Amino acid sequence: MQDAFNLQKTYKQLMKRWWVIVVAAFLGGLLAFGFSLLKPALYQAEAVFHASIDFTEINFENLQSGNNAPLTFTQYDEDIALQVVQRMLLATRNEAFRYAQTLDPDLDITTFVRDSQIRRYHAQWYLRYRHSDPEIAQSIVNYWADLGWQALQDAQTNGRAESFVIVDLAAKSDLPQVAVYLNRNNLILAGTLIGFVVGVILVDFFQRYRVKPSRTA
Repeated sequence: MQDAFNLQKTYKQLMKRWWVIVVAAFLGGLLAFGFSLLKPALYQAEAVFHASIDFTEINFENLQSGNNAPLTFTQYDEDIALQVVQRMLLATRNEAFRYAQTLDPDLDITTFVRDSQIRRYHAQWYLRYRHSDPEIAQSIVNYWADLGWQALQDAQTNGRAESFVIVDLAAKSDLPQVAVYLNRNNLILAGTLIGFVVGVILVDFFQRYRVKPSRTA
């Protein structure tokens, strides 16, 4: 019959053979690093939009809240307004995908969405795309950026987007020179954690099921 679980005893056993856990974690991280090298190199192209609010274009005097008090433009309102950049880029994504297929006929929509990214950092919006061919990545991003930029201008002219949001296409993508491995750190971390768990299991297994020497009278 197995002994009842004892946390303090188990901890001491693990600490006694800590090196097994460390080696297992190291090997797990090393295997994950090797696996990441087998993945195809990806090049990331990036276009940058600058977005801001022109408060002189907002008629605060004629705007009121639900209780007839003067309406204030909160940080939340500003964030929502600035998302017009994201909305226009998403609205033109399918057209950008069709263009991408002319450069890479094997590309499917799932892969295209997975390898694209729209992120905001303060006043900057970043449109990114990753591909194994740096020239294709650059062409897709710049084409998509032009689409989004034109769609935004048309929407503001037609009253379908906030006219008080000032957006500039600050920078189009240069040709990426260095491949990126965006998932390498996550893979190494996951491999290290799996190795750590395997090490703990091994120590516990050998401690529980090791053959104890028989005692003679």
